[in-house]
Amino acid sequence: MDLRFVRRCGMERWLEKRPFFEGRIFQVVAGTAVLDDGLIVSREMVVHGGGVAIVPVLGAEVVLIRQFRIAVGKYLLELPAGRLEGDELPEKRAQQELKEEVGYEAGRLVTAVSYYTSAGFTNERMHIFLAFDLKPVPQQPEFDEQIEIVRLPLAQIPAMLATHAFEDAKTIIGLGELLARLKAG
Repeated sequence: MDLRFVRRCGMERWLEKRPFFEGRIFQVVAGTAVLDDGLIVSREMVVHGGGVAIVPVLGAEVVLIRQFRIAVGKYLLELPAGRLEGDELPEKRAQQELKEEVGYEAGRLVTAVSYYTSAGFTNERMHIFLAFDLKPVPQQPEFDEQIEIVRLPLAQIPAMLATHAFEDAKTIIGLGELLARLKAG
């Protein structure tokens, strides 16, 4: 890879930051930072513990969920997912969410990708796993989750991705990772 820098990108460091909002799932902090050249700038950031998403592969199908997302005002077809709590290991949370949301346990869990969801304003890191050798277990949904389980043939995924049938980033990324790995063998 040949990278040619027009302007050097410098580091930033916080001078001070304070909580602006404390929620159950995330915190918003605001403050000032200093750039390498000494310029003082205002910054706001969403502090989030991160999350996991799972691509459950069941034979020639993937197991997805459909649920209403109030933030966007509609139903979305998504990967099972959940947020990390404290120092919890992503693999452990992935197995737990798989049980809770779709009623399966993975015999084999493979790390697909980890990425920052939107590094311009949050430190949230999403860990996506591919789940194979699924074994049915009792579903254990959270009290406030209303989830419809959808089994989708693998063969339909490329066309659905091409026509933008999925609108959730973790789902698009996770399904894309699965297809790339299946194609690579």
